[in-house]
Amino acid sequence: MPVPSPLVDRLKNIVGPEYVTEELCDRLVYSKDYSIEGIADDYTPDLVVKPGSVEEIEQIVAAANEFKVPLYTWGAGTSMSGNPLAVYHGIVLDTKRMNRILEVDPANLTITVQAGATMAEVQAAAKKHGVFFTHQPESCLSSTIGGALSCMGMSIFGAKYGYAYDQLVGVEVVLGTGKRIRIGGKSYLSVPSHNLMNLFLGAEGTLGIITEAVLKVYPLPATRDRVSYAFSDITTAMEACKRVHGAGCWPETVYAFDRRSLVQYMERSKTPIPEELSMAVLFGCSGDPDLVEKMLEVISRSCEQENGVRMSDEVTESWWDSVNINRETFDKSNFALSHTDYEPDLIDACVPLSKFQEYSDFCDELKKEFGWVDIDFGAFIVAGPRGPIPFCIYFSVPIDTRIPREIEKWFEFKEKMYSRAIEMGGSVSNANGVGLRSAPWVREQLGDAWELLTDIKSLVDPNNILNRGQRGFE
Repeated sequence: MPVPSPLVDRLKNIVGPEYVTEELCDRLVYSKDYSIEGIADDYTPDLVVKPGSVEEIEQIVAAANEFKVPLYTWGAGTSMSGNPLAVYHGIVLDTKRMNRILEVDPANLTITVQAGATMAEVQAAAKKHGVFFTHQPESCLSSTIGGALSCMGMSIFGAKYGYAYDQLVGVEVVLGTGKRIRIGGKSYLSVPSHNLMNLFLGAEGTLGIITEAVLKVYPLPATRDRVSYAFSDITTAMEACKRVHGAGCWPETVYAFDRRSLVQYMERSKTPIPEELSMAVLFGCSGDPDLVEKMLEVISRSCEQENGVRMSDEVTESWWDSVNINRETFDKSNFALSHTDYEPDLIDACVPLSKFQEYSDFCDELKKEFGWVDIDFGAFIVAGPRGPIPFCIYFSVPIDTRIPREIEKWFEFKEKMYSRAIEMGGSVSNANGVGLRSAPWVREQLGDAWELLTDIKSLVDPNNILNRGQRGFE
């Protein structure tokens, strides 16, 4: 159902007619993110509105409530789970105009920004003041703070500093009623009683619209260096990570890729990858040069105790360049940009650490059953938060989205993968967002707690206008 004309007129009065569009060519831009979910159905919004202030967002939410029209918050659309898609069409609220860096406060190690600021913009602003904003996903040039906080938000520095929402100390949110609230402040322990901030972190806009954030920053590290090791299998690689942790090392980067995944990342650089490699781990450290040197020495010893083989510096540096994507390094990125025949999507699920190899073997067998061997992109594992031991495993699945049956197979495949994860004592993961991809299993996982979650949703969004149809909220 199209957005009622009186509501369209009201929105134009709120933000200005130039920031409201009903044109199909404009709306199609917001009909798909980076997930297969966006291809499988029509999620074209009826209207796109681009507010420039939190006051305008308050008015937009109030107006949507009055007409009971669903409202979907859009950061940059870099999601790989379908979480910004307009399931019931309605209005997409694009936050990118709200991209101001409000304050950098090195004395208190904080930076205050609007939700539409990109990670790269926040990093650059922090760096100008001699401090370091730690959250750097591979999408940092375009992904926004609001989007990252609304998922868990992985980062190449997550092993040391954690996910995106580990960087948050204060937040401003507009609830589904149109009411604005603030939680926290500049103190790193801004939780006076119940930790209400966590209600809105990883909630993907279903409980409130994040409009402003006070984030942690850190002193710039003096130096960075890295090393990578190859292992016979996933289990051995994880044992090496445990040894690193037991030795007291605290790397900031721990990326584990199998050979297939690593080859994909190195495609453009044509860096030779050892044939005998089954699983490789990239360890990166930062800090005082002497400390970094010692940590890498201990990491190397820990890996060699698990029969790890050190990879060449050429492979290590090419691998680092492929994941360390920012304005300064973008031209060095080796990530394969030439895949036009297939579109990769992710299975990301938490299973017990001891089950990683079993789950990976299950995935490989299932890919054979589905005929996805020759175009297999492989598996990868990222450590975080706050430690060198990974706890989540991801599988990249390439789909020829020009063939409807291949899209159908993706939904069959992920049903088997997520069901298997839960059977193994695991769960769906929020590390890359839940959205539409993992939503069918949320209720199953929460069990009786689902009723509590829906009660909270009813309290903060009584008309269910915020991201209606996402994460199981019908």
